[in-house]
Amino acid sequence: MKVRPNYFYALISVTLVLFLAGVFGSMIIQSQQLVRLFKEKVMVVVEIKHGYEEPDIQALKKRIASLEYVKPNSVEFTSKEEAAKLMQEDFGSDVDLSQYNLGNPLYDIITFHVNADYMTTKGLRQIAENLTTDERVSDVNYEEGLAGSISGQWSKIGWIGLAISLILVLVAVFLIVYAIRQALYSDRFIIKNMHLVGATPRFISRPYIRRGILGGMLSALVAGIGLLLVRWWLIGQVDGIDALFTFSVWGTLFLLMLAFGIVITAGSTWFTVRNYLKSDVNELY
Repeated sequence: MKVRPNYFYALISVTLVLFLAGVFGSMIIQSQQLVRLFKEKVMVVVEIKHGYEEPDIQALKKRIASLEYVKPNSVEFTSKEEAAKLMQEDFGSDVDLSQYNLGNPLYDIITFHVNADYMTTKGLRQIAENLTTDERVSDVNYEEGLAGSISGQWSKIGWIGLAISLILVLVAVFLIVYAIRQALYSDRFIIKNMHLVGATPRFISRPYIRRGILGGMLSALVAGIGLLLVRWWLIGQVDGIDALFTFSVWGTLFLLMLAFGIVITAGSTWFTVRNYLKSDVNELY
């Protein structure tokens, strides 16, 4: 009874490699956009002096929204009463300000996000200086040094990710070659016998390479679906990620994974078949 080659483990190996390559590839392709996204998540808090009424606050909010360094639709107003309620919800009765009969010491605040081009330590300092010249503003707060650290940390992550990717690819290539060699192990005598009776290496290799190409295409398809599931999950976790990892980006990554999957499976299959063809009959036992 003839035992058909088992490609299951080889396909699993190729799929995992392509999926990891797609994840790191998307990070590399969208690295600058991701940096911009995270920079524009940094919040600037403007504290408003006590005594100003609603019309003055709305006028200040409108002025801030019109500034070129403010991200559109990111300006929000939170009254000191709302802030007190939020604090009590987060920390419980320990921060119930009313029990001390001291009034509400909190400020009305306006928050906004800054366009990524202005998200530098110097840029944020200049923004704070500009806003504090307004007589209605008590203080401007932001996390010092965060703007510079985002770019620095992401750069480190990018280089580490690239190094890990290269190591994984090298290890994966050896694993895939081994998996395909094991898949073709049951056909080793058929391959050698065909060669002994005069079949050319090209003729012998063709059906196996064709099967390897189909396997690479299937692996790329599964890996591509996996990337779409990751995208779907990230959209629920990070606002704005859907604008970065678009279907055009996914299409580019899928084509790259498809090409890589075909090359690596076809190449590994060809290499394995050639090794069996060059082997002595006694070495096949």
